Amino acid sequence: MPGSTHDIEPGNFPVFKVIRMGILGAARIAPVALIQPARLLPNVELAAVAASSVAKAVAFADDHAVARAASSYTELLDSPDIDVIYNALPPYLHEQWSVAALESGKHVLCEKPFAMNAAEAGRMVKAANTSQRLLVEAFHYRFHPYFRRVLELLTSDVIGNIRHIEARFDVRISYSPAEFRHSPALGGGALMDLGCYPVHWVRTLMGSEPRVMRADCVRSHSGVDVTTRASLKFVGEVTAEVMTSMSDTASHQHEAQVIIEGEKGRLILDNPIAPHHGNKITIETGAAPRSESVAGESTYYYQLQHFVAAVEGAVEPLTGGEDAINTMQLIDNIYAAAHFDRPELD
Repeated sequence: MPGSTHDIEPGNFPVFKVIRMGILGAARIAPVALIQPARLLPNVELAAVAASSVAKAVAFADDHAVARAASSYTELLDSPDIDVIYNALPPYLHEQWSVAALESGKHVLCEKPFAMNAAEAGRMVKAANTSQRLLVEAFHYRFHPYFRRVLELLTSDVIGNIRHIEARFDVRISYSPAEFRHSPALGGGALMDLGCYPVHWVRTLMGSEPRVMRADCVRSHSGVDVTTRASLKFVGEVTAEVMTSMSDTASHQHEAQVIIEGEKGRLILDNPIAPHHGNKITIETGAAPRSESVAGESTYYYQLQHFVAAVEGAVEPLTGGEDAINTMQLIDNIYAAAHFDRPELD
C-alpha cells in the first residue's frame, strides 16, 4: 500500500518531552482538527497561534486556550519555543509558509489539499528533504482504525482482486464572497477541497497511479468547479470513478462512500471520511451480506497521534512526500482532461 517517500532519517530528530505546536491560521478547521485532539495527548502543548491579524490571533488564542498569540506568521516560525507547525492556511499559502516553516527547522502538518498543483508540491517535498524535517499531509481519514480495517479486508482477499472502484464525496457549500472554497485564486473548487479525498482513496486502495480517461467539471459563476467527475484506469485494466460536488443542488448535504468491486464480491464503505460519526463496512461475497463498524476516537486524534509519533521517530509517515506529489499530479491531470482552466501559477 502506498505511504510516502521521505529522504530523511527520523533518528536525527531531537527528542521531545513535550512537543510545542504553533498554529498557522485561525481557521475553522483548527479546533476540531488540532485543538480538541491535542487535549487528549499529554505530550502536546498548544504553544502559539498566528493569524492574518494580531486581533484574530488574540481572539483565537483566548477562545481556545492557546498559550499565546504571535505577532505574525514569521514571528511564529522564528520562535525558539515552537517545535512543529500546523499549517491551516488556505491552499494558495501552503507552499510559501510550509517551506518557510521547514527552513526554520520546524516539522509541518499541512492541511489538504497539499498545494495548488504538483509543481508546488514537489518544491515543498524538496524543502522537507533538504531541511531534514517532516512534512505530513493532513488526510485525517488515513490514520483511523476504520481504514486500516478496510486494507486488512483487501489484503485477506475477501473480495479477490479489485476490478473497479467508485468513490464519492459531496458536501453542499453555499457561495459566499468570504468562502475560499469558491475562489479559484485561493485554491477553491470541489475537486481541490472535497475530491482530493476520493482521489487519495483510490490511489491508496490500489497502491499505484492511474491514467485519466476522461473528466468533466461544472464551473460556477465564481470560476471554481462545483462538480467534478473523472474516469480513471490503473494497470491491469482496473477502473475507477471519482465523483465530487459542493453544489447547492447536490442530492445530499453530506455523502461519503466508496464501493470496491472485486472478483469475488464487493466492499461498500459508508463514511470513510469521518468514521467517528458513524460508519459501516458492508461485505458482499455471494452469501448473505454482512456488515461491521469500527469504533474509535476521531480521525483527527489518530492523525495527531501519528504525526507526533513520526516527529519522535517511532513511525514512518503515511502521507506526504511522493504520495502528496502524486495526489496533486492526479488532480492536475483531472483538470487538464476536463479542459478546466485554473489560475496561472509559478
